[in-house]
This record gives sequence, structure tokens and C-alpha cells, in this order.
Amino acid sequence: MKPTPWYKHFWPWFLMFFPVATIVACIGLVVFAVGNGPDMVVDDYYKKGKAIDLELSKFNKAKALYLHGDLNVESDFVEFKFTKGDFSKVTALKASFYHRTIKKHDFEVNLLANANGSFTAILEDIQLGAYTIFIEPMDGSWKMKEDLLIPTTETLEVSPEYNKSLK
Repeated sequence: MKPTPWYKHFWPWFLMFFPVATIVACIGLVVFAVGNGPDMVVDDYYKKGKAIDLELSKFNKAKALYLHGDLNVESDFVEFKFTKGDFSKVTALKASFYHRTIKKHDFEVNLLANANGSFTAILEDIQLGAYTIFIEPMDGSWKMKEDLLIPTTETLEVSPEYNKSLK
């Protein structure tokens, strides 16, 4: 009677399956982790802190001008209309949309004044999700911020309060 070879038995294969599966899963996780690094890492914190101070002064300038407005964002259209404040010198606005988690979804549009006193732009190929929008004039002298979800059907009230709690 000749003994059967080891590879024809069930138990060696059963005992080798779990270590091999673990090695394959680890390799897959390493490849995934290396390919999907975080976007929010900052190299120079001092420069970033100085930039934040500059941003706060821009919000304070908007607060001093008492600027308020209504923002309407649809899937293919954005409109901003001032409701209060001194906006007489504003001819065009820059709206910067920053996705909360995915940097490649960030984009900017220029809002141009139209005949009814609002600033409008057409949006192309935007991704749905949670965004933070910054509205500022083309010279960058002041800035306002609002958090929103795209698409939305409601009109958002935008004010220069930079320390609003997240929605």
C-alpha cells in the first residue's frame, strides 16, 4: 500500500489558505494606501498660519462693509445677489468651490453681473457632494464663506461670519 501524496489531502490546503489569503490582502491594502494618500497634508505650517490671518482680515473687511447676499446653486447654474452692504464697486465675483474631502473636485467660476443686479455663472461637469464656497471680488479685497450641499433647491443666505458652525 502506497501512501497518498500530501497535496491530495484536504488539511494541508486548508492550513495554507489563511496565511496566503492574509498576504494577498496585505499587499492589496498597501497598494490601495500608497495610491490614495491624503490631500490635506500641509508642508509649511507657519506659512499656512500667516495665510489664515490674512484670510481673517478679508472676512473682517466684508463684515465692515456689511455685505450679505443670497446664493442659489443648482446642478448647472450658480447665482449670487447682494441683499445688504456696500457692493457698488463690485463688477464681477470669483466663487471658489472646495469639496470637503476630495481635492480633485475643487473648482472656481467667475460670476458676472447681469441686468437684474445678480451675479451668475454656468457650471459644467460638477460632482455632487458637500462643498465650501468662498465668494470674493476679483481684486480679493474681501471674502465671504458658506457651506453647502450640491445639488440644493434652497437659497442660502451668505454673510461674512467666518466662524459659523458647520451644518
